[in-house]
Amino acid sequence: MDEGISTMRGIMRVMLLCALFVSGGAMPAYAIKVLVLVNDTPITDFDVTQRMRLNKVLGVRLPPKQARKQALERLVDEAVLKAAARSKGIALEETQVEAALRRMARGMGGMEKLRAALRRQGLKLDHVRDYIRSQLLFQAMAIRSGRRISAKVTDEEVERRLRKILSDPRLRGVTIWKLRQVMLPVDDAAPVMRQQLFMARAVEAQQIMRDYRGCKTLRKATKDIFNVQVSGIIQADPRKLPPPIRKAISRAGTRRLVGPIRTPKGVQLLAFCGKQTLKPKIPDKAKLRQQLRNVIRQEKMARTIRGFMKTLRHKVIIDWRTKRS
Repeated sequence: MDEGISTMRGIMRVMLLCALFVSGGAMPAYAIKVLVLVNDTPITDFDVTQRMRLNKVLGVRLPPKQARKQALERLVDEAVLKAAARSKGIALEETQVEAALRRMARGMGGMEKLRAALRRQGLKLDHVRDYIRSQLLFQAMAIRSGRRISAKVTDEEVERRLRKILSDPRLRGVTIWKLRQVMLPVDDAAPVMRQQLFMARAVEAQQIMRDYRGCKTLRKATKDIFNVQVSGIIQADPRKLPPPIRKAISRAGTRRLVGPIRTPKGVQLLAFCGKQTLKPKIPDKAKLRQQLRNVIRQEKMARTIRGFMKTLRHKVIIDWRTKRS
């Protein structure tokens, strides 16, 4: 009898998959791309995309490729957990799920803020509920197996991670030099003529240098010169400039031009228009703390899950329809 029921369930799921493949355009095209079958439970590309969006709401920030891999692996683990829970007769009460949902919402600023964050990602609370069920199932399975689950995050752990982020040199700002480039082009010509053109352009460059009194006078200093190109402000990191150029700019200051410099395309002058310190926007610390708390909790759960799931995965059939990266 059990075998007959199992076979009938398998047939029904296959029929459901077939219906997905032939149904109209109500669902996105990628929703029918099955990536993995866990026993007879399909995990699709659409499922992975939705989980990636949920992870963003939960504060998980990873590069796209890594985020996709993590989402797929977690969905496989959750399918394995559900299969294992069914085999052991473990079921959850909805009151447990709702209580955990309320706790999560409080940690994210309230239920309305959570709903708003989900809406921005095109998700509903049911996506969070499914995620929570998997977390609770894992805990129940681990307890049944005699394993201790610990995903508690202390304030000290959060502050340590926060200090590390805020000490990143990129958040301290960088001093850039504001430069403008003057180019006197030299057209292609025979070698002898080209040399004469370079000399003529060098003389014109000297004239510009005599009339130059600072960046604001650059247009005036070049107005009588034919075929001259003056750039807008160029932001340059002085640490990345060639040492001779950096030294020449420092020596010239803002009242003199650097040059003339012969280049393959003509004669070049450089104007130093001053310095500017660029500082990135410091993230809101309260918001960042909550995001870090979620990330640390996820990391702890992931470490515990990896060890436990190895055992459970051996008890199901996992049919990968996509390359694991």
